[in-house]
Amino acid sequence: MALAHVGHGDEFQQQGDARQVQRNAESDGLLGVATARPEQGPDGLTVPSTALVDADGKPLLFVQTETTYDPVVVKTGANQGDSVVVTEGIDPTDDVVISGALSLYAESLKSQQAEPAVADNKAGAQEDNKTASNAGLPVPALAAGGVVVLAAGAIWLSRRKKTDA
Repeated sequence: MALAHVGHGDEFQQQGDARQVQRNAESDGLLGVATARPEQGPDGLTVPSTALVDADGKPLLFVQTETTYDPVVVKTGANQGDSVVVTEGIDPTDDVVISGALSLYAESLKSQQAEPAVADNKAGAQEDNKTASNAGLPVPALAAGGVVVLAAGAIWLSRRKKTDA
């Protein structure tokens, strides 16, 4: 039986280095974030192996809430093809990030590095907040660059197939 994770949204309690990531329709699309509910299998709940992130040796999933993606350390069981059994940490009603989890993990670590600067200098908090929010700009730009590279590769392959025929 799967156990529910520590909390959702405003009740979230951090379990490791990864932090909550705010949902943002624009950047979520660029990062390729998609969610699904875990499937019930004979050995417990299963999720695609692409949903799991290795967070310093611990398996981690992101669970979508109304406004955030919450990192949840889970316990896993056996692999079943392209899926992994999750024995603790999520429940069947959770919306689990099944693609884009690695990008969210990177984003959560980046927001962690930005926060201490805000906490250390209360007098310059407004200035630091601008710096912290601007720190999120490169990831969507990199994701967009990745999409361009993938599209160029697809065009090259389609042209190559036509010339080989």
